[in-house]
Amino acid sequence: MDGKLVTMALAALPYVGFGALILYCRMNTALDLNNQMEITPLMRKALHAHFWYFIACPIMIEVFLDAVPGLNYIVGTMPPATTNGRHFLQCLAAENFFVTSVSLGFILNQSSVPRWALMTPFAQLAWNLKNHLSWFFMAPEGRMPFAFADMVLIWPITSVYVHTFFTTKKSSKKKG
Repeated sequence: MDGKLVTMALAALPYVGFGALILYCRMNTALDLNNQMEITPLMRKALHAHFWYFIACPIMIEVFLDAVPGLNYIVGTMPPATTNGRHFLQCLAAENFFVTSVSLGFILNQSSVPRWALMTPFAQLAWNLKNHLSWFFMAPEGRMPFAFADMVLIWPITSVYVHTFFTTKKSSKKKG
């Protein structure tokens, strides 16, 4: 199969999965996205891990990317620092980590949130899980060792978020 077609199919997975989640929530009144849900102690731990992982990334990506020891080994050959393409990609990557970490920070400061508040972390995780497949099976220079390290953190976080989202009952609390 053509490489671009495979990439497009893989990129479609988060859209399809996210769309299915929203449709499922709309059909299931117990999962109404406007209902408040409690941030459980386990969820709070997962949010903390995700937050601290992501809050450091924008500065590392934009300022210290060349200072990360072994970066060429763990992710592959980096484009030259003097290209607009690399600068552009660094800025966009850092922006995405920043937006997600700000969302996580707001959620962390609440005792309960409307279910829809988890859509930003879910969207990030959906794309991240897609990335794991890409980094493991489609990377041009072979598997990226970073993929495994990222999976060790992201998959348990995803499991906790999904479990909490689907099992936490409607909360009467509104602010924390």
